[in-house]
Amino acid sequence: MKKLSKQSKIKIGVILLAAVFIGCGNEEPKKNYVARVDESYLTKKDIAADLDTVKLQESRRVEYIRNWVETELLYTEAVKEDILDDQVYKRTLEKSKKELAKAFLLQKFFAENEIEYKQQELIDYYNSNKNEFKLFYDSYLYNSIVFNDEDKAILFRTTLIESDWNKAVNVFSGDPSIISEKINILSYDYQVQPIDLLSIIQQLLPNEVSIILTMEPKKYTVVQLIKKYSRDEIPEFEIIKKNVEDRFLTLKKRELLKDFMRQLYLKYKVEIK
Repeated sequence: MKKLSKQSKIKIGVILLAAVFIGCGNEEPKKNYVARVDESYLTKKDIAADLDTVKLQESRRVEYIRNWVETELLYTEAVKEDILDDQVYKRTLEKSKKELAKAFLLQKFFAENEIEYKQQELIDYYNSNKNEFKLFYDSYLYNSIVFNDEDKAILFRTTLIESDWNKAVNVFSGDPSIISEKINILSYDYQVQPIDLLSIIQQLLPNEVSIILTMEPKKYTVVQLIKKYSRDEIPEFEIIKKNVEDRFLTLKKRELLKDFMRQLYLKYKVEIK
């Protein structure tokens, strides 16, 4: 083989050196990031992993990025100040790791041991534990709908008076003027906001419909009182079904966890002095 000329050797060296740099770039691309602090990068993928980017408001996105930058700045400074070598920090970190691992394990455990139940079990639990569902304050059960168009609010109210809530809502289903619609809201008196709304509801009779309320600019509200409850009364099962279900599941999860812990005590050597 013919020996390469000195000039050819230089060309090959330059090509190889360029290839090394290109290769390094492929291993850790430094583009398409949203923010950076030194060599730490925040990407759109990172944001999507923490937030629902489909419904994400720009102000929430800006706040998230600002918090990320500040955290990275403080962490970088903490590293330079040898905080990571501090013994108290290390103990706290180790404890936090165990607590986090515990949370992930329990999440996995309950996901793999899903609680199955029938409607009758909830009813039985409700009937056997009614005192747990007593109301602490006077309360109101009502429906509420808010429009951005006063004429639509007036038309809805007329339709509601001539029929019922479900039929009126069906008539206006998909109407873009509806800002919000809630049914069977059970609230303590102090939870009803603004205070003007509470005053209106207090004056209504069961099933009575309010006038068009304008408590905020370009927001026209119609409410219908369903029932008033006094302190210490117990709402009907159907009204607080979600609350009953939550308490029932909490109880069942405690029972599952108690059995799981019993198994772990047998599985590992435990000694308490």
